[in-house]
Amino acid sequence: MLESQLEVVRQAKQFLTYADMTEYQQILKPHLSGSAGMHMRHILDHYLALKNGLAIKSIDYDKRNRHSESERCPKAALKEWQEIETWLDSVCQKDLDVNLLVSCEVSANKVEQVQVQSTLARELVFISSHAIHHFSLLSVIQSLRGQSTPENFGVAPATVSFQREQTRKTAVSNA
Repeated sequence: MLESQLEVVRQAKQFLTYADMTEYQQILKPHLSGSAGMHMRHILDHYLALKNGLAIKSIDYDKRNRHSESERCPKAALKEWQEIETWLDSVCQKDLDVNLLVSCEVSANKVEQVQVQSTLARELVFISSHAIHHFSLLSVIQSLRGQSTPENFGVAPATVSFQREQTRKTAVSNA
């Protein structure tokens, strides 16, 4: 579990290492409604919700840090990812089956918050998948700027496995 979590952290840190502050804050309308910084902050919000709620075994993914420094400055976000990396190294050594209560709004039409039972392992899987989804949007932002992202940035692990298998099958059939 730890290594897969650290893969996500490395991807975020690599993206942020080369991020230009002006571009990081820019919203590419009409294509998108959020900047790269807003997406990165949103990803961090989920990690921080899990980190901060773990002690009381109650996670609230609706707590957001909008307009935070990590949303405006790639270096601030990078610092937060370094802290998340240290936390993940510690938390992944613990009992991943610990029970948690997760709260989240589920409707855009009315205020409707649900609470569900989960485990630390399940929530780690969720936040890393959520991060990869937003990395995909960051990849789109870079593409709209005529820039690229590293291979497999924002690509789901199952998709990478599928692509790898297709490449293997093609190589075998061409041999």
